[in-house]
Amino acid sequence: MSHKMKRKTRTSFGATAPPFIDYLKDILRRYPDGGQILKELIQNADDAQATKVVFIHDERSYGTESLCTDGLGKYQGPALYACNNAAFTDDDWDGIQATGRSVKRNDPNKVGRFGLGFNSVYHITDVPSIFSSGYLGLMDPQEKLFGKGSGGFLWSFDDAEDQETLMTLHDQFQPFRDILSLVSSQEWSEVITEDQHFDGTIFRFPLRNEASEISDNLYDSGKVVQLFDSFIADADLSLLFLKNVTSVSLIHINTDNSVNIKLEVSSSSSTDVILESGEQSVVETSTSFKYITLSSEDHKERKWLVTTCCMKEGNVEKLDSLAEKLCFIPQVDLAFPYGQMVDCTDGRLSCFLPLPNNESNKTGLPVYVNACFGLTDNRRYIKWQEEDQKHDEAALWNELLIKEVLPQAYVMMIQDAIKLARESILPVSSVYDIWPDVAQIQHRDKWYTVALDVLHWLFRENVAVLSLAKDETKFVTPSEAVFPCNGSTSPQILAAIKRTLVSCGENLVTLPDCVVKAIKEAYPDHSTLRHVTPPFLRDILHRIGVHNICKEDKLCLLEYILSDRKYKDLRGLQLLPLTDGTFRLFTDKEEDTALIDSCEFPRELLPFCKHLFIPDELSTACSTHLRDLATKNLFKVINIDKDRVTEYARRYLPEDWDQTMTKHVTWDIGSTQHAPSDWLQGFWKFLNTHFKKLSSFTGMPLIPIEPIEDVRQPVLLARLQQNITLIFQKSKTTSLPDHIAQLVNKVGGTVVRGDEWFKHEDLDSYVLCPSPSSVMKVLVNLDSQHVIRELKTLSQRDREKLKDYLSCLDSVSSNEKDLLSKLPLFQTMTGLCVAAQSKQAVLLNSGLKMPTDLPMPDSVVQCATEADRRLLQLLNIKLMDTAQAAIHLIDCIEKGACKKEDTEKIMTWILQNGNVLFSQNQTLKSKCKDLSFIEMNGELKKTSSFFDPRVETFKVLFESDFFPSTVYTQTQQMIESLVEIGLLSKEMQVAPSHLLHAATLIDKLQVDSEKEAAKRAQALLRMLDANDLLSKFSQQELHCLRTLKWVPCAQPANHKKQGTNKSQERCLFCPDEVRLSEYDDIVGYVMPLIGKLTDKVNSKLGLNRLPPPEKVIENLEVLKSKAQTMDDADTNVDFKRKLYSIYKHMQDHISEFAKLMSSNTRWLWDCNKFVSTQDLVLNYPPNLDLSSYIGKVPSEFLPFKTLLEKLGLRTLRSDEEIVGILYSIKQNIDRRQHAFASSSEIKASIEILNWLWREKKRVSGDIPVPVITESGQFTLKPLSETVFCDISKHGLKELKYSQEVQVVHEEIPKATAEWLNIPFLSTRILSPELVGIEQCGQSEPITMRIKNILKEYDEESDIFKELIQNAEDAGAEVCKFLVDFREHKEPPESLIDPDMTICQGPCLWAYNNEEFTPQDWENIVRVGAASKENKVEKTGKFGLGFNTVYHITDVLSILSGKSLLILDPNVTHLKKHIKHKTNPGIKLDLSQQ
Repeated sequence: MSHKMKRKTRTSFGATAPPFIDYLKDILRRYPDGGQILKELIQNADDAQATKVVFIHDERSYGTESLCTDGLGKYQGPALYACNNAAFTDDDWDGIQATGRSVKRNDPNKVGRFGLGFNSVYHITDVPSIFSSGYLGLMDPQEKLFGKGSGGFLWSFDDAEDQETLMTLHDQFQPFRDILSLVSSQEWSEVITEDQHFDGTIFRFPLRNEASEISDNLYDSGKVVQLFDSFIADADLSLLFLKNVTSVSLIHINTDNSVNIKLEVSSSSSTDVILESGEQSVVETSTSFKYITLSSEDHKERKWLVTTCCMKEGNVEKLDSLAEKLCFIPQVDLAFPYGQMVDCTDGRLSCFLPLPNNESNKTGLPVYVNACFGLTDNRRYIKWQEEDQKHDEAALWNELLIKEVLPQAYVMMIQDAIKLARESILPVSSVYDIWPDVAQIQHRDKWYTVALDVLHWLFRENVAVLSLAKDETKFVTPSEAVFPCNGSTSPQILAAIKRTLVSCGENLVTLPDCVVKAIKEAYPDHSTLRHVTPPFLRDILHRIGVHNICKEDKLCLLEYILSDRKYKDLRGLQLLPLTDGTFRLFTDKEEDTALIDSCEFPRELLPFCKHLFIPDELSTACSTHLRDLATKNLFKVINIDKDRVTEYARRYLPEDWDQTMTKHVTWDIGSTQHAPSDWLQGFWKFLNTHFKKLSSFTGMPLIPIEPIEDVRQPVLLARLQQNITLIFQKSKTTSLPDHIAQLVNKVGGTVVRGDEWFKHEDLDSYVLCPSPSSVMKVLVNLDSQHVIRELKTLSQRDREKLKDYLSCLDSVSSNEKDLLSKLPLFQTMTGLCVAAQSKQAVLLNSGLKMPTDLPMPDSVVQCATEADRRLLQLLNIKLMDTAQAAIHLIDCIEKGACKKEDTEKIMTWILQNGNVLFSQNQTLKSKCKDLSFIEMNGELKKTSSFFDPRVETFKVLFESDFFPSTVYTQTQQMIESLVEIGLLSKEMQVAPSHLLHAATLIDKLQVDSEKEAAKRAQALLRMLDANDLLSKFSQQELHCLRTLKWVPCAQPANHKKQGTNKSQERCLFCPDEVRLSEYDDIVGYVMPLIGKLTDKVNSKLGLNRLPPPEKVIENLEVLKSKAQTMDDADTNVDFKRKLYSIYKHMQDHISEFAKLMSSNTRWLWDCNKFVSTQDLVLNYPPNLDLSSYIGKVPSEFLPFKTLLEKLGLRTLRSDEEIVGILYSIKQNIDRRQHAFASSSEIKASIEILNWLWREKKRVSGDIPVPVITESGQFTLKPLSETVFCDISKHGLKELKYSQEVQVVHEEIPKATAEWLNIPFLSTRILSPELVGIEQCGQSEPITMRIKNILKEYDEESDIFKELIQNAEDAGAEVCKFLVDFREHKEPPESLIDPDMTICQGPCLWAYNNEEFTPQDWENIVRVGAASKENKVEKTGKFGLGFNTVYHITDVLSILSGKSLLILDPNVTHLKKHIKHKTNPGIKLDLSQQ
């Protein structure tokens, strides 16, 4: 033996395998939930060579009466089914049980059948089942349905017992019956009993409706719909690259059995057109058409061109070696959707089924790529040779496919598409759509490289890949083609160029952008290619001429050949367009002149030259180039400017507008010889923009006298002349009145009624603006005598209008002032019209007209209008208003010059018009305020000594001496005027002395006239509430007011006399006796209350003070007495509200009430009576009812917890206090003569103990527990002295025990006893430690479990062999077996554990004549330990083989020597004695007594 072998054996160490459930969870984490699940199932069906797949979402639920096991009931609800028309093989049945170990690993034609991917169904279900070929299998990875160690069950169709099960358990297999009838023509009974074979496969996945050990992902109908929707998104791609499956359907079955086909997608291949590669090629390729049809709400068909390319062996050595090693096929499939609008960059990767639609699986190519790619574990991504995967063979395989095979396939697809296009089978546009768009995939390095490889091959081989514009079925090489224009060129220009070049026989090709970019990017010598350019096209046009080219094409060609700005090369081309539709040559001759207008100088300015302009419908680019050309002075092409407009405007005026004429000219807008209607407006806009002075246009008829309203009527135009006889009737801000305009025209001037657009900064030099000053200028410049004569002929009304207009003059010159002073425009007081010279004037209309019966000087003229006033001021005439005249009259009254009647007459007029006079002159108002003119009791007083008679409150509170005489109160206006000069009209103006006078009068009146006193009291209170009058009071005045009885209130409810009416119940109180009505609920019975007043009134009068605590307590006593008279006070809402309010008030002011209340006072309401705080507790602990022991505060009064605790209420807060109740009850019992507990005490004790168990509260100490005495009564004893009775009552009576047994109350449940560690009576009698029972059971180290898995015994017949082998190894000479069919029916209480009852029936005995050694006892409990593994002479003693006995039993017993061993691996029969489930058994030492 070597030195190494002699070394001491070390502790075992090494990696361990995870439990199967954890392994399954890891699979689910890597295989995400979603449409990938359905794809995996489709892939499995395709590998099985199925042609049809159906997914069914069944929302029905089935019966649970006849099931294999009760646990299967919850899987009878909604489920997802996956059906296909291929039956399981034996390998399939093996493969689906080998989690994560695909049976197709070495089959290159199968990529996913029942490998890791299938396990993604556990996202949906916990119990998948399979119905196929000759079996129905149900998988249970959690091992909950058929027992531990059993991961499912398989029913065979050719087994008689299984047949009976399948035919009789209707509820269990009804889901399969229904789905079978839907997807197959075979009947259930036919499949099970006759054919014993189903030529197809049905998977059933019950939807998970509760979390399990596998997953907490719950699946409802909404998630299945999402699952279907995610598949529908890629449905048209799902069948594209599959080998066998040609149809997939999605079906929904509602709870009412209605079947709805949500989607049916099918594929078909065309056999008419198939293109294949030649034998000399290094690849085998074929190209054909495939049609994908989707039927759902809409019917849609999508056509695909599919090319398959497989690299032949011997061409790429590394690819060949990897293909053999990985069992992959070096084949790439490409698919292109043709005949529809496609996105040239939406190509995706597939591995027989489309990979998830994410960025990493998008290529940016217009084709879809499929191959047997090496995928990541979750089959969502392709492996690439990244930094951490440089030596990954699958990643290298993928790189070789992309580099070696994909370009070959792509080139072949393009070449085959060209062949099909030549035969008009495929549109040429589809050929170009197949080309990669290199601009779109530049950022995708891998696919960009593929695109370049494809293009380089095409161009290197000089393949004819470009379709001719004149015949799309003919293709030429790039070197033979003429390429379209580079850059952005409009479709119209391209079309014109195309027609021109095609007509002259050029090989023009028209290409989409992606092809142009591809040629530019990949063609080896791009500069050698011929492109359409402006020089190229100009040469063509010079050669062929333009006579046969239509007008539209000429304009397009012109725009294009102008684009390079080589204008000199245009000479001699007849392509210069004019407005009349003709084309001129590009020369410098006069007859080839063309004018170009602009926005600044539009052609409308020169209406008589319109035939010389280029068309205005030219494109912007063409017009821009022609304008640029005009600046070069190469040809007779002119950009017009302001000088050109001035020149051509004068030159081309109509002949009948003779410039020597001095009168107006007529513009006939309707004549073709004259300009159109919009010309003049545009011309004036031009003048405003480019000319500050109009002198260049003097003499031209450009001034319209009337607005151009009707284009059918001629318009008079005045010439531009510098004079001042023209005046506008309107301007922006002013206008000339019609009568003034008539006057101007009458005296020889001209009024111009121009349009709004008719304006210019220099126009004032030719036409005056409408204003009084302009009119004065016209009048002054005319013959003055003629003007005066014309004015004399005017009526008084017209003179007033003229005077009104001229009054707007701000100033006048000396000549104008002289003229105005001579005009008879003003009137004296008697109405005579005179000139305003050396006179004064009174303003009669300054708001009030002076009465004629009042004296006024004769030297005053009337200033009756505003026009009079302004003109008189211009003439420096002194003016007086009416108020100034009234001041003079007031001065007369103050001097005593007026009699009483005159005074009343003057003051009545002033008061009647005070609103006007006082607003005009504050001096007049001030004088009236200070004037004592109102007589009262023989004395003249000011208005401030009186109240406004219109205010009702004043009339109620004060006597008549406080109001002015009726002479001055005849009208509302007179009263208003009195108010303005001091009359007291607002309540806020009342003085404290007035209010005290009113309150004193009310206090006196209540004795003699209660009604009048109440009326005045109400008025006084309202006035104080509405106005801040109390703030004017001094403290002394306020004290006086608070001591008077003037506040009206209702009598307190408890003081009302029976039989009195409502009016008699109201009385007057001092404010100190009253509180606000918001205190009604707390003192409403004992104090007078008043409604809500303003805060200031409440504060000043003390109404908002808190009621005295004594009054609140008094009010509570009244409420207590009233509760006694109520039928059901506890349901009386009014009673409860008042009680609640009082409690809240007491709590808010707890310090005041704590001094007045004792803990014995019965003031707290408890359902139907008042109690003290000593009678209740605040609350019970959660989930504990102590109502049988002590009451608790009603929940409605819990908000007053602070008050209750302050006034002595007890609380139960801690667990110690709860347990303390038990001790308190026991003390009360012990103090009694007969130490028995009452029923309420027992009930409370049991409640507390059960509460400790429910709330999982641990207690220390020997707590009292209710027990039954010998007399049948109950009492409380320490827990240590008690036991829980778990035997029959008869057995309890017969029990003779050396010490007294205290049995706990029978209402204490077993769970509570266990929680409190109360020993069981049976355990006390048969204490394991006393009788030699030790914990002994089987355990299962992970290394042993692995060996069990590798060396599993699955035959029941092995039991006898193994037991004989164990006896042989132990050295026994005799081995016997006995089958015992007896049943021992001892009562449960006579057994070591009641659950051992079911183990007392028939059994198998095995005997040998050798005794167990200590090593045997140790090995027997080590599951699968194979302790003789290294002992050559022993082959089976207590190793894995021994455990075959569990084929027939759950509980194993071994008796040898002095020991009895009972093993209960499931811990279901010895629960009382097994302390740890990891050690599931007991061992008894029978030698102990």
